[in-house]
This record gives sequence, structure tokens and C-alpha cells, in this order.
Amino acid sequence: MRSLVLFNNKGGVGKTTLTFNIAHMLARQGYRTVTLDYDPQCNLSAICLSEEDLIDLWESNQQDSTTVARCIDLVRRGKGDVIEPTLVSVSEDFWLLPGDLALSRFEQPLAEAWGQIQGSDNERSMHVATALQRLADTAAVKVNADVLLLDVGPNLGALNRAALLAADTVILPVAPDLFSLQGLRNVGPVLFDWREDWQRAASRTEPTPAAHDFEPRGYIVQQHLARSDRPVKGYQRWVSQIPAVFHAEVLKTPRKRWPKAVDDDTYCIALLKHFASLVPIAQQARKPIFDLKQADGVGGGQIQAVARARSEFTELARAIGRILGI
Repeated sequence: MRSLVLFNNKGGVGKTTLTFNIAHMLARQGYRTVTLDYDPQCNLSAICLSEEDLIDLWESNQQDSTTVARCIDLVRRGKGDVIEPTLVSVSEDFWLLPGDLALSRFEQPLAEAWGQIQGSDNERSMHVATALQRLADTAAVKVNADVLLLDVGPNLGALNRAALLAADTVILPVAPDLFSLQGLRNVGPVLFDWREDWQRAASRTEPTPAAHDFEPRGYIVQQHLARSDRPVKGYQRWVSQIPAVFHAEVLKTPRKRWPKAVDDDTYCIALLKHFASLVPIAQQARKPIFDLKQADGVGGGQIQAVARARSEFTELARAIGRILGI
């Protein structure tokens, strides 16, 4: 099993939408796929499941292992370990462990544990810090998954830091604008520090905890909608800067090795068209955008956009499969 997280502290770059559509396409290509909703806002769960299904899950017996928060509650309270999750089947070869707003209560214990894992007597803090990683691995084993995707919120908090311990690979979604570039400049050094802190703590622990490396392996650019007041050259201005910023701030690559354009950058996994008009329709239908039909409310030029989405996500899933080695 290999695991992946789409991560950026800049909101609005499509992390959850991409995760949902990539998971569907990976399953379509024959990979047994599990997603875990590690965002307390539960946006991925809301796309996958109806409100009625979510109400049933959230109002069911609190001892049921039907959400992320319930599965790690014993760890949060210092009463035990992660419990085996009950996964929801979204489609063939695609399972979800739904989120829960109560997961935000785990933020403070995780923050305290991270500050203590550098010590020599760190067994309890390691137990807490790696809880989300153990839950992810348990979920994957339960259905013999080939790939596991994590959905996280747009922040650099303790919850996301712990969630990344469950990821082998980090991919950064970006948009061609000033704010995404600033997001890369912000998230790159933090991600670097988290990896160094974790590797240092793990090396001092016996036995070494079985976490993942959360290595940054590339970025996905989602193009903006064309507008009369935003000419193509304005879009290109921001796109042209993404490779240098990614290599400098995320990979720490020497300047002489920075690519000059996304077309020359092997870390640019995809340049996706903007499917903004299809996203709300897909969310309402709880379908991937490449499965939308006229009965779902698409029409006119959107039919061509659905076909284009199918082609682009097919290639994106294949590229991700190559990166993950599955």
C-alpha cells in the first residue's frame, strides 16, 4: 500500500475536489482505494455521502468506529489505542472513513505530544503523535488497499502535521496566482522542518515507529477561468514562477538546477483545465465530474468539458500511480 496527501495551507486550490476525483479514477483503473477525511470540516465526507447518511453516522452509537474521531478517541483521552475503523463503500474499489467535527478536539493533544517526542522518554507522546498514521494503516489493511488518500484542511496546525505521518507522498495543488506562490513559500519551509523534526525524533525511539516519509513529489496546477480582465499573459506570469518557487522553497534545490518553465519541470504532474462550472453539479450529484450526464444538469459546452475532464483525470491518475510505484 502507498499513501498520498494533497497538501497546501492555501485554501481554495481544490484539494478536496481533486482527492475525490482522483480516488474515483484510481478505483476505476483497478486500484483498491481508501480515503480518510482528516479535515474536521468534513468536506470530503459531504461530497461522498448524503446528509441523511452523515446524520446516521454522526448520531449512531458513540462506540461505533464509523468516523475518524471515534477511532482515535481512546488515544485522545489517554484510555487506549486506535480502534479498527468501519469503512463506507463509496463505489466499487473505493472506500471512505468519514470525518467528524469532533476531530478538532485532538488538535491540542497532538500539539503537546509533538513538543515532547524529541525527549528520551517519549513513549506516550509517540503513541499520540502517530495515532492518525496507525489509523490510516489499519484502514488500508482492512480492505487490502493499493492506495490510500488523505484529505486535510488548509492549515499548518498540529492535526495536519500528524496526518502527514500517514503519507508516503505529498503533492501540492496550486493555482496560477500571487496567493498560491506565497502559499508555496510558506508551506515549503514548514514541510521541510516537520520532516527533519520527525526523522530526528524517530531516530531516538526504540523501536523505530513505523511512519511514512511524507516526501514532496510534485505539484498540480489548476488553471483559472479565462476572464476579459485577466489576459493570457497575466496567467502566464504566475505559471512561469511556480517551478522556481517550488524548487527553491519545497525541494531546496540549488538555483542552477531550477527549471525555467512548467513544461520543463518533471515535478509538474499536471496542468488541469478549470472545471469550475462542473464542480457544484458534481457535488450535488455526488459524482466525479467525469461521470456527469445531461440528467445531472449538464448541457451545451459542458458535455465537452466532461469528456475533457475524463481524459485529464485518466492521465493524472496514471501519473500518480507512477509516482507511487503502484
